[in-house]
Amino acid sequence: MNLLFWSDQKPLRMLWRVEKDGRASHLVGTAHFFPYSFRRALTRLMRDVDTVLFEGPLDEASSERIAAHGRDCNEMPAFVENLRPEAIREIDRLLREQANGQGNEAWLLSLVEREPVYFEAFTRGMRPYAAFFSIWQTCLGWKYSVDMEGYQAARKLGKNIQALETLEEQLEVLDNISTERITRMLNDVETWSEYNRVYVRYFLKGELDKLMNLTSRFATRGPRVIGARDHIQFERMKPVFEREDVLAFIGFPHVPGVAALFRDEGYTVTQTSA
Repeated sequence: MNLLFWSDQKPLRMLWRVEKDGRASHLVGTAHFFPYSFRRALTRLMRDVDTVLFEGPLDEASSERIAAHGRDCNEMPAFVENLRPEAIREIDRLLREQANGQGNEAWLLSLVEREPVYFEAFTRGMRPYAAFFSIWQTCLGWKYSVDMEGYQAARKLGKNIQALETLEEQLEVLDNISTERITRMLNDVETWSEYNRVYVRYFLKGELDKLMNLTSRFATRGPRVIGARDHIQFERMKPVFEREDVLAFIGFPHVPGVAALFRDEGYTVTQTSA
């Protein structure tokens, strides 16, 4: 047994049981990047379901298209002009520190294909969302993704995997992430360490309200990313929930809106753990 691997495993508390008319499905509130693994808990949850839902397609071809789309730009993103010189220097320091300290195993590092792997390489020729996520994930140094762990477990178990959004819909969402929010997040680089420490604590404890408040200023928390997509995801998962027990993975910021929509339809939604 790989003891190091098992030491990374944590119980999953970002989990909700959704019940109606004798059927019981589960919603997993995901973190796209995280320092701990939930693979054991997710594998247990999948044993009693045939269908597993994800926000969007996570297969290799789709990931490659997202990466290629992110690199489809001929100039530096405009938001770079609004970054403080001190913030750029600190981000560059963090990128160098990570590049010198670990291998490139992270999920979105495929967005960066060239050397040197420092600030300019993470921004030049990149769409704003790709530049931001490449910088953010690399500086975090976190090697897990709840979404990807769930997808890999579902594939291994031979589950019926379905996406709630098309790749084209997801690309449109990514392209509409607020550059103002991206700029603000990158300019606040000095706060990242404390922000991430608190983020991990709230997520592990399943404290959704506190997590929502903490992340309210995050780059992807604008109305084009949350809000309207809650309704889209709910409408597409509802027919599946009605006919079978399901495990659905959605970003944790969508959980309050989606849970409220299920309750409006007469479902009982209860936070639980695995």
